Amino acid sequence: MNKCIIIPKIKSIEYDRTMKYIDYQNEKISSYGLGTTGFWSGKNPGLHECIITAYNEYGMNLFDTAEMYGNGRCEAELGKALKGISRENLFIVDKIHPDHANVRDFDKSLSDSLTRLEMDYIDLYLLHWREKVDLSFLVRAMHRAQKAGKIRYWGVSNFDINDLEDLFEKGGDDCFCNQIFYTLFERGAEAGLLPLMKKKGILPMSYSSLGSNYYSHPDIHRNHRIMSMCREYGVSPEACMLKMNEEAGFAALFSTSSLSHLRNNLQELPDETYTAIKPVLDEEFPAPEHLYPLVKI
Repeated sequence: MNKCIIIPKIKSIEYDRTMKYIDYQNEKISSYGLGTTGFWSGKNPGLHECIITAYNEYGMNLFDTAEMYGNGRCEAELGKALKGISRENLFIVDKIHPDHANVRDFDKSLSDSLTRLEMDYIDLYLLHWREKVDLSFLVRAMHRAQKAGKIRYWGVSNFDINDLEDLFEKGGDDCFCNQIFYTLFERGAEAGLLPLMKKKGILPMSYSSLGSNYYSHPDIHRNHRIMSMCREYGVSPEACMLKMNEEAGFAALFSTSSLSHLRNNLQELPDETYTAIKPVLDEEFPAPEHLYPLVKI
């Protein structure tokens, strides 16, 4: 089963900007992407503005949503925010809730997401969590949606090592991506999951890459060593955190409704500066020395 179908690949976008791209399966995906949970309660003009600025000024083409975010409101608002942008220049990620990943609901769920997005296809369609989903059915349904031209690629989210191994046994070797929680404060995937994904050619994508209100973690701004280094080199700690994810091979997602935060997060970070700061990041928040279950939020 080929991972790509007849829908054209994303066009090469020429930006005189700082955004880097992941060249994966001949797709050009921005290393950083915006999540849309800020639309959860309805319209959010700040997030609309961030999405347009991220695309126009920084060359970001990766935008993430899910049917469960605001019961579809986030999908609808993302579609509105991207109106007027050439569809082939975008890489849209959407997720199906496990309660809908079944014979009765899969097709309707996908169709409803497309309607809310006001798009003809989704670039990457993920199972949001494994739960009790029949993985054999999931693989068949994803392949069928690919053949129908409704999705270009498919994948999973919050899958640990054993989950991926089960997926492979069910014929899911062409899984394009596994979206997981990975950040400076939570590097557990490095101990086993990330190497497996790289071995199998599965794109790692991180959500809440700058941390989350739903997961207790330190405040990087209270870490004196890291902040001292950031002040010395004139860079933001958020830019360092995103760079860490990028260097680990992740497409890194974050959310913001503030233009100042967006610019702070996407601040240019020269390789030599990151090389100088990285040892301090590792010392303050070291990689795990043993396997433990994937953190899911």
